[in-house]
Amino acid sequence: MTSIRHILIVDDCEDDRELYSLILRSKGYRVSEAADGEEGLAEAAKLRPDLILMDLWLPKTGGWEATKRLREDARTKHIPIIILSAHSFVRATSLGDGYLIKPCIPDDLLAEINRVLAHDRHIAA
Repeated sequence: MTSIRHILIVDDCEDDRELYSLILRSKGYRVSEAADGEEGLAEAAKLRPDLILMDLWLPKTGGWEATKRLREDARTKHIPIIILSAHSFVRATSLGDGYLIKPCIPDDLLAEINRVLAHDRHIAA
């Protein structure tokens, strides 16, 4: 029996968070949300999700900085991160484990999540 995968969505756009959550929950994922980089960092350290969807343009702490800090933290460095943005493709691909251009087509979102989770770098704490 496989456990339910947990995904943290870090995005300041409430509509995007709601849409991604709806799509992911309909496919059996457990979903948590954060509206800015600071909240995302705190939730990632506390919840240790299987994957993070990270918008780059966030208030308080931006997605670039939040991702860098997640990679430096022993508690979260193993969590795969898919970058969500309409910009900065080249830098984003070297920063995260995956990249999606916003707005995301649901099938593309699910395919990228499945691709990244298939590598399953997540080590349970």
